Amino acid sequence: MKKVLISLFTVMILLNSNIYAQEAKKMETGKKILIVYYSRSGNTQRVSNDVAKELGADTEKLTDKTSRSGFWGFITGGRDAMKERETVIEPVQKDPSKYDIVILGTPIWAGKMAPAIRTYINQNKTKISKTAYIITSGGTDAGKVATKMDELTGKQALGYLGVLEKELKKEVVYKEKLNKFVEVLKK
Repeated sequence: MKKVLISLFTVMILLNSNIYAQEAKKMETGKKILIVYYSRSGNTQRVSNDVAKELGADTEKLTDKTSRSGFWGFITGGRDAMKERETVIEPVQKDPSKYDIVILGTPIWAGKMAPAIRTYINQNKTKISKTAYIITSGGTDAGKVATKMDELTGKQALGYLGVLEKELKKEVVYKEKLNKFVEVLKK
């Protein structure tokens, strides 16, 4: 029984220290930040979670009701992105109007943002006051997608973090880019 109580107490301390660390990050930036992202392969999710950890931001993962898994999901996803189509997404839980900055995370498919992010922007652009972007890709220039996202949101982003898949494997390069992006948002 004593071991169980000690284990329970240790878990409570660890959970509380993580909550305090997140609150300290929020106080450090002085801003309430939400990261909304869509990720098929996990790359955008990884980067979004890493940025959230650094900024003490809340996260919201978008779920596309259209299956994007497997070969055909890859093909139809690329086609829908290329044609700038929207999709049906699961209802979101967090209200972007309650945040100072909303960071939008998307992979690049066929040179465009993913349909789920396009849908989210169109549904919520009037609720977003300031924005920034996380853009992952296999090789496409993130700047072109960032410009299109600016046009769609009707706002100029505070900045964007463009990460190539190969950079995720080079920890030093990745962390350097991530830290520069975080510093821009802390200003």
